[in-house]
Order: sequence, then structure tokens, then C-alpha cells
Amino acid sequence: MKPILVFFALLTFSATAGSRQTVTEFNWKDPAQTGLPRGTAPVLLDGRAALKIENTNVAPLQLSLLTIAKPKISAQMYAVQGEVRYDAVQGDGYLEMWNYFPPVKPGLPEGQYFSRTLGDSGEMGKISGTSDWRPFSLPFDSAGASGPPTELQINLILRGRGTVYLGPIKLVQYPVAKSFFYGNTAHPWWSHRAYLWVMILGSGIFIGFNLLIVALSVKGKGRGFVFALLRLLIGLGILLGATTIVAFAQQQPFWVWFPLLLEAFLLLTIFGAWLFTVGRIYQELELRRMQALDASG
Repeated sequence: MKPILVFFALLTFSATAGSRQTVTEFNWKDPAQTGLPRGTAPVLLDGRAALKIENTNVAPLQLSLLTIAKPKISAQMYAVQGEVRYDAVQGDGYLEMWNYFPPVKPGLPEGQYFSRTLGDSGEMGKISGTSDWRPFSLPFDSAGASGPPTELQINLILRGRGTVYLGPIKLVQYPVAKSFFYGNTAHPWWSHRAYLWVMILGSGIFIGFNLLIVALSVKGKGRGFVFALLRLLIGLGILLGATTIVAFAQQQPFWVWFPLLLEAFLLLTIFGAWLFTVGRIYQELELRRMQALDASG
């Protein structure tokens, strides 16, 4: 789980926009709901309640806009969304969301990760220059986290002078993205970090058996062993395929079902093809041996 995962989160968000659920909404005209940061003021602009933030100093401004304690998030993918308008903003400013998670193990520090609007355009575009109202989005994918976030903090960072207007914002979540692709991360069969080792181990075994079969078959040796090994590996592919179905049924995350599916596919296709190819290799070698015996006799 790293900031770059925001990119993949956006791809999934675009495919599952219809499944978005609003967790809560915040309107700046109700200070009791959000609390107003120091130096800001609620205004009515273009028919909507907005929060006005103005930096009149050359020095950068870092302002905490909103803290959401114990958000009622039940999905793996979520986002803070709204609209922003700005005038004569110097430098590249941005909105950011810090996501805090419980420690993975007792005694360890809590998890802290962020999303930032530092793109060149779009909903994750940076705040620079002048712009009319446009949507913004701070998405996050909590894959591999120890649980739902304990706190979300939304900040505004301006590098220089400028005025920013922030409209009402929403905290939304995407449950379909969780169940369809990422699955239930609460009880995975193995951890996100173990995924790499599973892939490395599976690839090593696959390559090793391929080399062994090639080495024996081209020399015409170990026919019974090779065929027994091929049948065993094909059976393993069937078993992994069935395990993949169980993983899907239990909504396991992709780092569980993907290596199972990949290894099942490779075992069934590659070693299934080897079963017929090796048979022809041994037959040709046997035919050559018999022809050599006839010629010598």
C-alpha cells in the first residue's frame, strides 16, 4: 500500500462509479459540524456554501481543513470529493488527505499514508493559477491495512499567495470495487507481502520442472518418471484451479487468488501440452533406436 496505488484506485473508481456510496457530507455553513480552521471564513459563492482560504503572505501556507475521526468506512476503496475554485494562486498548491490506521502489531506505530492532488489535470489536478469551480478527488486504496482507518485529515497546502474556495465535500466509498477485484481483506489466506514470495516460489518450481522434463526427454531417459511427474503436475493444476474457485467464493483479495489462478493456468496449459509432446519425443527416439539396431544387425 503506497501512494502510487492511488492510480489503480482511480482506474477502478472509473469502472465502478455507479456503486459509489456516500458515507457522510460536510457543509461549511454549519461550523458545528466541521469546525472552521483559523483564518478562514464561510461564504456564499455562486449559490453554494464555501470555505474561503486566503494566503496574503509570500510564505507557504499549510492549513488543516477537516479531521474525520473514526469514519464509518466499510469498503477498501474510498475517497473525499468535492469542488474547488481558486484565484491567482502562486506556485503549485494541492489538497491532501492523510489516512491513519491501527498498528499492524502491538507496539508498532500506526500506519500513515496520503493522497494528494498533484496531477497536471483532472480531479487530482494541482491548485495553481486561476480556475472556476471544478471537481476534486482524494481517493485511497487501503489494501493490506490492519483495518478501517481511524482518522482522516484533509489539508490545504499553498506555496505562495492566492485565494481558494472549497465547496461542500463528501466522504464516499466503493463497495463493489472491494468485492469484485480486491475481495475481503479482513481475513486473507496470506499477507500482501507474502504475495511476492508465493509468486517467486511458484515460478521457481515451474521453471525447475520444465528444465527437468526437457533434460530427461531429449535424452530418452526416465520415461515412466516423466509421465508420472506430468500427471502429478496436471493434477496439481486442477487442485489449484479448484482452490481459486474457493478463493473467489470467499472473496479473497487479488494477492491470494491471482497467483493461484496463474499457476493453475500455467500447469494445465504448459504441462498438458508437454504430456502429448513428450510422448512423441520418446516414440521418435525409440523408433530411431530400433532403426539403428536393424541397421547394425
